[in-house]
Amino acid sequence: MSAGRRALITGASSGIGAATALVLARAGYRVALLARRSDALESVAAGLPPPPTGAHLTLIADVRDEQQLRTALARVHAAFGGLDLLVNNAGIGYRARVEELEVERVRALIDTNVVGLLVACREALPLLRHGVRPVVVNVSSVVGRRGIPGQSVYAASKAAVCSISEALRIEWADEGIAVTNLEPALTATGFFEAQANPGGLPDPDLSDAAGPEEVAEEVLALDRRPRPEVNLRWKWRLLAALSVLAPRLSDRLLVRRLGGDWRVPRR
Repeated sequence: MSAGRRALITGASSGIGAATALVLARAGYRVALLARRSDALESVAAGLPPPPTGAHLTLIADVRDEQQLRTALARVHAAFGGLDLLVNNAGIGYRARVEELEVERVRALIDTNVVGLLVACREALPLLRHGVRPVVVNVSSVVGRRGIPGQSVYAASKAAVCSISEALRIEWADEGIAVTNLEPALTATGFFEAQANPGGLPDPDLSDAAGPEEVAEEVLALDRRPRPEVNLRWKWRLLAALSVLAPRLSDRLLVRRLGGDWRVPRR
């Protein structure tokens, strides 16, 4: 069922993207890997088993650059002829209290996590139209459904990804393209160590974090059987629901979970 399918993964040089490339390649997919870091990307590509036909593809591009994305997708079209699966995974983080925010970092994050995803979807649409049972998996986050202190901008960007996924699911229904919103919880990928953290906010407790392979396996499952939305941790699904139904209780539970010096609002 999977052998011969053609996939494009953004943010494929490390973490969830790299793990997804390996999981898909092992399932027989032909994979195009897109990221900014050529050395890391080539290392990931070198570790992939070869596809049944053709070859995998590496694309050095920054999703914030519209022309680079357009050129990369043109290469995918020339090499693959179409796309069966698009995995929008590229993203960066930024931890800071609102009073510490630097506007340039905010813009870079929104350009990467939101604008880059939108442009990737737009440029990939003609290829998806030539796909077989095409699927789009947008990698959001549990914080897209429940914002957390110290990550207001990142959470806002992932809330945007959730909204984009919901809109595209309807916009592209007539095209026969399934769109799903994947919301991982804490994932042990080095993501927190790599992001800007000017105020020195403490790292989250990763003792019960998922591995990137777990998220990658979910991407494969969603390509085989698309669903509108998947949140990988029931506790976060509950917290998101409580944020709407009982926001004060949600705040208390979140502060208890985060620890540190955060306080529950009095009102």
